[in-house]
Order: sequence, then C-alpha cells, then structure tokens
Amino acid sequence: MNISRSWRRRLCVLTGLWVGSISGGVAKEVVNPFSLSFDELLEQQVTLSSKSAVALDVSPSTVTVFTRQMLDRLAVTNLYDVLNYVPGFQVTRGDWVGAVSKEHARGVFLDNGYVLFMIDGQRINEISFGKASVYMPYIALDLAERIEIIRGPGSALYGSNAFMGVVNMITRKQDNVAKLRVGSHGEKSLTASYQHSISKDVTGHVLLDYRDRSGATHAYQEELVTDPQTHWYLQAGVKAGDFTLRARANESNMDGFINLGGASADNLYESKNVALSAEYQWWQHEGSQLTTQLEWSEHHIATSGLVVPANSWLSNDFFTGPNWITRNLKFSTDGVWQWGQTTELSAGVTLLKAKQTQAGTLTTHIAPDRSDFQLEDNAYLGQITRFDEITVFNDLMASQDAKTAYAQLKWQAAERLTIYAGMRYDNIERLDANWSPRMSLIYQPTAQQSWRVQYGQAFRTPTTNELFSRDSVTVGNPALQQEKIETIEGIWRWQGQQSQLEVVYFHNNMQDFVDKVPADGQSQFTFANTQSHRMRGIEVSANIRLSPSLESRAAYTQLFDKPFSDSYKRYGQVGLGYQQAPWSINVDALWRDEINTDSVFYQGSLVLVNAKISWQGTANSTVFLEATNLFDKEYVTYEPRVSGLSMPGEQPRLSLGYEYRF
Repeated sequence: MNISRSWRRRLCVLTGLWVGSISGGVAKEVVNPFSLSFDELLEQQVTLSSKSAVALDVSPSTVTVFTRQMLDRLAVTNLYDVLNYVPGFQVTRGDWVGAVSKEHARGVFLDNGYVLFMIDGQRINEISFGKASVYMPYIALDLAERIEIIRGPGSALYGSNAFMGVVNMITRKQDNVAKLRVGSHGEKSLTASYQHSISKDVTGHVLLDYRDRSGATHAYQEELVTDPQTHWYLQAGVKAGDFTLRARANESNMDGFINLGGASADNLYESKNVALSAEYQWWQHEGSQLTTQLEWSEHHIATSGLVVPANSWLSNDFFTGPNWITRNLKFSTDGVWQWGQTTELSAGVTLLKAKQTQAGTLTTHIAPDRSDFQLEDNAYLGQITRFDEITVFNDLMASQDAKTAYAQLKWQAAERLTIYAGMRYDNIERLDANWSPRMSLIYQPTAQQSWRVQYGQAFRTPTTNELFSRDSVTVGNPALQQEKIETIEGIWRWQGQQSQLEVVYFHNNMQDFVDKVPADGQSQFTFANTQSHRMRGIEVSANIRLSPSLESRAAYTQLFDKPFSDSYKRYGQVGLGYQQAPWSINVDALWRDEINTDSVFYQGSLVLVNAKISWQGTANSTVFLEATNLFDKEYVTYEPRVSGLSMPGEQPRLSLGYEYRF
C-alpha cells in the first residue's frame, strides 16, 4: 500500500473514503448500532479492584475501563499503547533486549516491571526481567473484549509488580468475527474469533491474531534503520459447566532494529510464550463463590544486539544477548462470601513456583570453554551462534517460589458509606516476608457523586538478573529486598446522564528503589536498595455528551514533583467522537510536555493526532480507516539505555480494514 508522506494527502484519502462510501447508497439497517461509549460508562462494573463486580464509583481502587466498543474507536493496535489514553500513564518505545514498550506510570520511568500485565487474570510479567513487554512486546487490541486498569497500587490482591498499576486484558470468547487490515509499511493483519456451543453445557472458543509489516524507516544516530515485525497469537478454550480450560501461545519477531543500544540489520529478536490454565468453580450462590485455578506458563527469549562495532582491536562486530527461559506454576483458590446485605469477605491463597530454567546466549564471540564472552579475534564464531548454556550466566538459573494469602472485607457501614479493608501476605524465597495493606472509604452524598479516600502499599520483587547476574558489566546482589510504595489517593467522581468527571490526587512514597551502583574496586556495576522518592500529582478526566450523537473526552495529568528517571511531568489527551449509524468518526490528540535532562537530552512538547473512521455498510460488516501520527510529527523519545539517549518516535501509520461478524 503506497502511502504519501504528506499529511495533506492523508487527509484527502480520509475524505475520499468518506465521500466514496456516501455515494455507495444508503446503508442497510444495522442490528449493532454505534452507541456512544459514554452510554457504556453509566452502568459500568469492574472486577479487577475487588475480585467481585462493583460499580466504578464505589470501587476500592482508581480504575479505568475500556469496553470492546471503546477500543473499536481507537486507532492504536497494541495493548501497551492504550495506556496513553489513561490518566497518570504514558507509553514510549524504548530499548532493552529489543525495541519494546516502556511505561511512564505516575512519574516513574524504569525498566523493571512496575506495572503488572495480565491476560484473563494470568500474569505476563516473569522473574528474569520483570517487564511484560520484554517477552511479549505486542498484544493485539483486536483480541480484547474488555480491558480493566488499576491506576495505583494493586499488590494487596495481585502481589509483586502491581506497584504502580495493574492491566488485565479479558479476551474475546463469545463472538464470531473476522477482521482484515492492510496498511502503510507493508502492514497486514488478520484477527478471527469463533465460539461454538458444543452442547447445552459445553462451549468452546478459538482466537487467532496474525500481523506482519516490513517496517518503517527511522533515523537513528545518523543512520537509517528499518523496523520489521511479525507477531502471532493463538488461544483456545472450552467451558463445560463449572470447569474452564484455556491455552494460549504467541510469538514475536523483530529482527534488524535497535537492540541493546545498537542498530544493525543483523540484530535478532524472537520471543515465545505458552500458557495453560484450568479453573473449577466449586459453588456460586447469591454473590458468593469459591474457585480454584491451576496455571502454567513458559517464556522464551532469544535476542542479540550489536554491542561493540568492529574497531582497531576487534576485526568483527560483537553481538550478544540472552537466550533465556523462565517457567511459572501457580495454584490458587479464591472465594467471595456475602454475609447479609452489608458485608462481603474476599479471601484467597496462592502457591507459586517460578524458576529460570535456561540462561544461554546468542553471541559472536565466546571463550573456548564457553565460560564467558571473549572480545578477541580468535574467539570470533563467524556468525551469531546460539548457546543454551554459558557458565557466566549459570547463577541466573534460580527460583522465586512464593506462598501468599490475602483477605479483604467490604462493609456497608451506612446507606451512603462503604468501607474496604484488606491485607496480603507474601513469603518469597530468600527474601523477607512482605505485608501489603489497603483501605478505602467511599462516601456517596448523592446518587451522582462519590468521594473516596484510599490507602495502599505495594511491592516489586527484584528480578533474577538483579539478584544473580555475574558478567563483565553487572554483578547481582542476592541481598536485595523488595522495592516498596505507599500511596494515598483522594478521588471525587461525578456520574450524570450527560457528563462524567473524575479528579484524583495521589501521594506516593517510594522506598528502597533498586539502582545500579559501582561495584567495589571494579569497573562493573552492582545493584542496591538505595533510593527513596516522593511523587505527588493530580489526574483529571472528563466525558461529556454534547448531543445525542456527539461526545468529547479529555484527560490531564500534572505531577508536582520531579519525575523519577526523567519522565513526563505534564501530559494529556483530548478526543471527539461522532456515533450515528452507520458512521463512527473519532479523533484523538495526545499531548506531552517537554523533557529536559539538564541539557543532556531535550525533547520539546508535542502533539500526536490519531483518527479512525468506520462505516457499517450492513448489519454484519464494517469498513474502517485508521491513522496514527496523522500529521507526520517527527520526534524522539528519551531512552537512557542508548548512547544517544533517544529512540525514534512512531512514524505515521495509515491502514484500511474490514470486519465481518457472523
């Protein structure tokens, strides 16, 4: 698909599709009308914050929800990019062991997994790097039926990594749909969802997503590099009465782009994940239930980046990267008990066995005994070579088993006053036991508004890389303890028939942050619990219905303290949506303030515009056109891991798609 670089021509394409669709005649009557997303928010309920369904205005956590209809109006396609539409969060593409998404969460921009990501309640974050996006850099939004996001601490229910937030993607299991997309930079994608009732009590579903693109061309350190990507995801499940079985697998390939700070056409990136889960609901009655789950997952990464270019003392480029595998096995039982009309108890126990089972490398230079890397010409292998084991990484093959228990009490103290109080206990192998309390007081003076005061603590367990690495650059510190955060939030929320407003004030005290420090008497670095940090801010969001078919939405975040690791201090989003069958037209503008790292790096404030137009031609089919970075804004994002401190920003993307529901 040949797409012009001129934004004017992009606008012509958008307009041309619109006019051309109109000239095609009158659309047939639709059975799935394009209702306003605002209508969905009026009666919205969430389960992520309390383990049982509660309305947004009485949730014990600050929660943002995206339904399928809301997601269909966004031009972005990756789950991580949805965080740009969430108050308190931003996402930029950075570099770790490949070009992956990095979260800016309430003033914290770090690499080690401060936001917990889950698919159908099963965690993606693993123990070697901590971040979900390292092993799973692309999660297609087309897979989602619904996304629930906790803004703030979630360890009282979900343990480690639920530090600054929790994101749970609930996949499609109850619809039959096929979606095709083609676009700029060779983009091609296919998503299909199919569910079938096998018998009265047995249903099955299959979910597939495949996407490929040849890649945009980016300027990076005075060179031009391309960004090819291929991703696939497959999920299948069956529900028989009270028993549910699900399996999923995915793979991502992003060869030839930026990796470990170096850009080379020979860079390699491949990740694979496999997961199984079985769930049995022992009983359910009048709001009470008891469920047992068994989950298993395995995470593979094989990646190699250009670390040292050929020079006067090294005749060939030095490439290296991890060839690692981690596994999780989790057994859990969760229950919710209703006592009368005023009291609800949620409680559960978990046994987790997590282990890194492989610590090899993909490299071009290695010592003859495979004990360590060797940057000498006589150690050159002729090409990037895969090793499943290397002695210098052996200490990484460690476990992080855990035993946990939590309990949470919900008490309707008065007609307009609800109180939540909870606590979680985590006993993690080789580390101190951790307690994560939470409390929420919710007062509803009227049916339209609520006031909440929330307190919570959360933690992050150090990764195996931070605890046990032992190479020429870093030395792990087995004495590390969990990073901790203490959060107080005040929330005012208004839910009317024509408007929804929310104001959140948060105050975070972060303790024992893991930081790199020089190792004693060596040129290496080690890790230590050294830093404490205070972060305060305000998050404002609004949805306003301007007419029966027109709505506006806006969000703004202001931090009062200097962000940690040079994140954005102010940012926001405004959008306008028109929904009138058969049309859906949505435009969003994302604004970010400047980043200035003491004259070392500077990026001025910027606005990125995304747009999507959909036309429902029949009751079962929809054509859509979507564009990101519509006005071709050239920009970079701050990335402290690369020598130039910057990563190229997203280039304009335009795609045409077709969805058929059957």
